[in-house]
Amino acid sequence: MTCRVLILDFERPGLFKSTDPESIARTSRLWEKDIKNFSPWIRTPATRFNDQTGAWVWQPEKAGENPAVLVCGHCTSTMDAAWHFIANRQMDIWDSVIAVEQSAGRGQQKRQWISPAGNIHASWLWPLPGSDGSEKTGWDGLMSLVAGFIFARVFTELNVPVQIKWPNDLLVHDMQSGGDRKFGGILVERRESHILVGIGINVNYSPEDRRLREEFAVPATRLHDQGCEIPTLSLWMALVEKGKSLFEKLINNTTPAELIKMIDSQMAWVGEKVLIRRMNADVSEAVILGLAENGGLRIKKRDKEEVMYSGSIILSE
Repeated sequence: MTCRVLILDFERPGLFKSTDPESIARTSRLWEKDIKNFSPWIRTPATRFNDQTGAWVWQPEKAGENPAVLVCGHCTSTMDAAWHFIANRQMDIWDSVIAVEQSAGRGQQKRQWISPAGNIHASWLWPLPGSDGSEKTGWDGLMSLVAGFIFARVFTELNVPVQIKWPNDLLVHDMQSGGDRKFGGILVERRESHILVGIGINVNYSPEDRRLREEFAVPATRLHDQGCEIPTLSLWMALVEKGKSLFEKLINNTTPAELIKMIDSQMAWVGEKVLIRRMNADVSEAVILGLAENGGLRIKKRDKEEVMYSGSIILSE
């Protein structure tokens, strides 16, 4: 285990409540497996988070090193909790926050992300390419696609073949229904030189098809139905460890233009007819052509090519 796991046994009002290994184990069978696998747990003072009230954390007796995975119990949003830690200089690059459950998780188009115990709801602090003084330019507008590509590649390594639905949803082909289904969504936020990657993964729960059709969204699935049985925390640690290594290789050895071509080959629905709903709720039909150099989606409408930068897409029936 290379990640350092810290269960936060203190609270921040309006962000998250304190928790402990026993409480987490009772929330779902997947978290129960992780708590058991990493036991015994030791409760120690957490100088990193100390303030007037003090702070305690639980960590495995055989603790890892870095990066740190900060485990919250009940949390409003891991994005909000992570921004709090970043503002107080309590998170380092590659550290992440994962919540057992969220009450106010957010996704693309300001949709609420359903966040029950057992699924992954996490926010991960990335470095901004070029912020270290190196000459790495052209990445600013591509970070959502970079995140989608990295998670898709790591899941493929874990035997979950994934395609990327523009701009940053993760799809898998469902053998039972014969169609593509969404099991993950990514939201990237930037403040100054900080890049925060939020991700939700349906591990053991997914919303009903009816609810998603009403929201002009792709039907969902869960990893359990795709044969992936890795417990929640263990899966997140694997994504962090493998994803960090892949990010560093890509940024150091690949140009933005080269990466666009790599992502293009893993995009869902290229050449397919789709329905597009813009922010004004107008719906139109188009054919997906691929990615533009700046990360926009190239589409063809009535024999005319254009690039879109926002909106929702689903397959045309």
